[in-house]
Amino acid sequence: MTIDAPSTEMRPIHPLAALTLVLVFPGKTFRRLVDRPHWILPLVFVAVSVMINRLLALSSGMMDDMLRSEAFLSGAGLSDAKSAALTFAVVLSVVAVPVVTLLQAFFFKVAGTLFGGRNRFRVIFSAVCHASIPLGLSALAFAALMPLTHSASAAANLSFLVDPVRHPFLWCLAMELDLSAIWFFILLGLAAEPVLNLPRRRARLATVAFAVAYILIMSWSGKGSASRTVDPYAEWSVRETGSAVLHASARVPDETLEEIAGVCAIAEGRIEELTGVNPGGGAGTAGGGRIDCYLYPSLEEKLRVTDNPAIAHRVEWAGVIHLACVEGAQAPLTREIFKLVDAKAHGKVYTPLIRDGLAVYAGGTWGGMPVRMAGADLLERKVLPGLDLLVDGVTFVRLDERISQPAAASFVAFLTEEKGVDIVRALHSGSAGRSEGTEALLEATLGDSLGAIEERWLAYLRFSTDTPGAPSSGER
Repeated sequence: MTIDAPSTEMRPIHPLAALTLVLVFPGKTFRRLVDRPHWILPLVFVAVSVMINRLLALSSGMMDDMLRSEAFLSGAGLSDAKSAALTFAVVLSVVAVPVVTLLQAFFFKVAGTLFGGRNRFRVIFSAVCHASIPLGLSALAFAALMPLTHSASAAANLSFLVDPVRHPFLWCLAMELDLSAIWFFILLGLAAEPVLNLPRRRARLATVAFAVAYILIMSWSGKGSASRTVDPYAEWSVRETGSAVLHASARVPDETLEEIAGVCAIAEGRIEELTGVNPGGGAGTAGGGRIDCYLYPSLEEKLRVTDNPAIAHRVEWAGVIHLACVEGAQAPLTREIFKLVDAKAHGKVYTPLIRDGLAVYAGGTWGGMPVRMAGADLLERKVLPGLDLLVDGVTFVRLDERISQPAAASFVAFLTEEKGVDIVRALHSGSAGRSEGTEALLEATLGDSLGAIEERWLAYLRFSTDTPGAPSSGER
């Protein structure tokens, strides 16, 4: 007579205990997770760890140089760049961590299926969440070591041995193979046998296949980040002119540099004519001295470096304009020079109708049309905003700039041709440093009601369409 040994039922593991036991007894922990999978605690741990790491790096100022560099390129304000980074840190932890973990679990399931493995997705997702705990630990460890490393991007990998410019793929590959990632794949290898219901050898092969595919995909998709590790202007030339300091790529021809220098000089003359502000009057004057202009050989190159798709954009806090040397760049460059000079002279507070209208009017064209004709086109298409909307600063900035900018410029053209430059100068100086009270300023300066001013403006635009031969403001 034989007596069967009593079967020992494996007790479910407590979710809190699994956070620690998966690092000490990974095999036993994953076998117990198969019967009672849970994922909330490890996922929250990793997400919170990543958030703490990013927030500490931002609050300690260790990312200020990177944020300043990004703001210098894109044209964002420093405070805006930091606010965006804080938002991104929260989104990265709350949204990106769960999404990435879900994708990892999905592809781990696919790899296991290719080798004959089967199990519920919840079980596989639970295993991936627990295997990710080393990633959270490394984020906390690097956050704690920031006072010693003085870096927000320190990591235990070999990327420092690879030149990111010459070998971007190998550099990204070295970045992916840090200690926490290797630890993550080792834990997945130990989890594969019980979680995927595979023999040990096939479980290990499934894990290796997943790891290789994941690392290669991440390395290939991250190649673009390698270019951000070097100074994009390292080999650029610098040419000082009477009106600007031109920083140019080697692919920008000398004749283009001369042309841009001429445009800058003409733009500064237009600014002084329309506003009375001397743009090149020196650092201690309202104009604030010469402007630094960074010239890119194409719009694609400018977008690659700055991540800003406009032909020209300004960086007000740095006194810089980024410009793609393409056909039709003169008008955008003049507009940006005007807005930059005006910001130096009068600060961040301004009246959009006056400043933006003057800037576009100074450029002479919008969308290839003289500004008067651009306004007439809006009127003809019945999308021209009323003057009561344009005088309200909040409403103005909410309008599509393809409508608000040419509308304001055509209004300035109307004022210039009807009343002369002196009236435009008076409106500009009267609106400096203020964003409200535009309606009262117009009525007081022009000596008429807003409705009557609008009627004359509309008649001016209708005349430009009814009389094709009439001279436009951009051609005067």
